[in-house]
Amino acid sequence: MNKLLAGILSVLGLASIQAQADETQATPKELREMVFSLKASDIGINRENFPFPVWGVVMESGFDDSGYFTLVVLADGTVSFYLSNGGGIIGAGTHKNVRKPAGKFLIDSKDFYSKAKPVSAHSSPNANQMSFYFLTDDGVLKYNAQEIELDEDRDQLSPLFHIGHVVITELRKVQGG
Repeated sequence: MNKLLAGILSVLGLASIQAQADETQATPKELREMVFSLKASDIGINRENFPFPVWGVVMESGFDDSGYFTLVVLADGTVSFYLSNGGGIIGAGTHKNVRKPAGKFLIDSKDFYSKAKPVSAHSSPNANQMSFYFLTDDGVLKYNAQEIELDEDRDQLSPLFHIGHVVITELRKVQGG
């Protein structure tokens, strides 16, 4: 499994998408909605170059002050972090220290996406709530949980939650904070 993971990570690193000029003008909410409208083929992903059922994961958490963060990891190497009140990081998948845990986060999602339900709307999370969106060829699936339950390993998606936070930690290091 480690060889397979290493091979996929190398593909992810080579195929990373940088933010395009028109995307840099978009708000975090617009970028978030763009992610939910993607198809795997839009980012050059198919079953031949990425054999897993989940080709994108979005992890979000609501803050007490009505805001939220959005972590996006896509199979093309895209790793981004948005804050609903503005700001964030786009194109972090080019950094080796981010790429490795992001690849694990994405690949490990195959073990959890079956617990999620299909959705057509993508509401932002409430305070202290965590939402996972799984982007698949069959559509977008969503799983909600209380952040405390995930953090204290009392939820079935706790392992994925912890990997997601490793990605966020590496993003902070890249940004210097």
